[in-house]
Amino acid sequence: MKRFRIIFMMLFSFSLCWLNGQETNKEIDSMIASANQYLFKSPEKSIEIGNAILQRKSVSDAYQISSYILISNGYSALGNYQKAIAFALKANERAGQTKDVASQIRTLGLIGNLYIRIEMRDEAWHYLDKADKLSQTVSLPDSKKYLIGNINLLKGFLYKRSLDCAYAIKHFNKAIAEFRKDQNNGFAKANLGQAYNQKALCYLNINKDSAQVSFEKGLADARKNGAKSLECNALIGLSEIQNSKNDFKASNQILLSALPLSEEVNQLEMQSRIYRLLAENFIALQEFDEHLKYQNLFNALQSRLSEEQSKTINELIQKRNEFKQKSFESSQKNLKITIWILALSLVAISILTVYFLILKSKKIKNKERITAQH
Repeated sequence: MKRFRIIFMMLFSFSLCWLNGQETNKEIDSMIASANQYLFKSPEKSIEIGNAILQRKSVSDAYQISSYILISNGYSALGNYQKAIAFALKANERAGQTKDVASQIRTLGLIGNLYIRIEMRDEAWHYLDKADKLSQTVSLPDSKKYLIGNINLLKGFLYKRSLDCAYAIKHFNKAIAEFRKDQNNGFAKANLGQAYNQKALCYLNINKDSAQVSFEKGLADARKNGAKSLECNALIGLSEIQNSKNDFKASNQILLSALPLSEEVNQLEMQSRIYRLLAENFIALQEFDEHLKYQNLFNALQSRLSEEQSKTINELIQKRNEFKQKSFESSQKNLKITIWILALSLVAISILTVYFLILKSKKIKNKERITAQH
């Protein structure tokens, strides 16, 4: 769960401003950059900055979209998905009004991502499919092709979680192809290694050779870009392949090089996997003291992770239920308003109908009276 959330942050956490020929504003650019820095340590400040930009006079469409995305990311970091989705929808609506297709694709992906985070997969598929279809109607410049990669990467995650690795690999390959089109782009660089790793994880139980190729590509990419979390993930995958070949010493060598990386990036889930594999390898090598050392480390960390995971799952269920309840209440409120409007309209129409019938009746009577007199 934690690893999955980190992926989402890499894909959609930062607010960019694509001006498409509009005049730039250095002060607002600086505010957005500052807000992005606050996103992980003080999301309330990011929201405050986003609102401050929106309150300015004559703010361009591009800055409005960026501000809505910024506020959405801030609320997402706070776990308030109701408001996060509301502002993401505002960003998407503004992008649609201005015919900014790149921003439409990005905001649709952002909305899909938010729905995944509260385990509402049907809604996530709806918005990701919309983004996918929209991306096929235009030709984006290479500098924005990573957006298509992001959508395919997320769709790959969803297929992978549904245990459909054939479709997942298809989308991971599409993501890789798009990310490779502009490797000077920071987002493309960050997510290329992720796509290789996720593809390799799908292959792990299908084709070990293909898994190894993808892990090695992911490892090379991670080291090139200094992505230590992705480097660690790729190393663990490669160690599992060596373990499956019964080359336990080679597996251990890889794992022991990955362990400091997992500690440096504070990835407890990765540390747990490393401890488990080291314990398995040492028992196979009949090195019982080392086996007990890493088994005990695994048990202690796993107990901590299980407690945190249980808490996380409960929080997700609560947030999802709260979101559904608020959505239901909102729809009920809108329905009541609609019913009242229809009822008032019917009353008004009835009153007008009666009024005109009375007028018509009077006219007929007057006409009959005049006729009778003549």
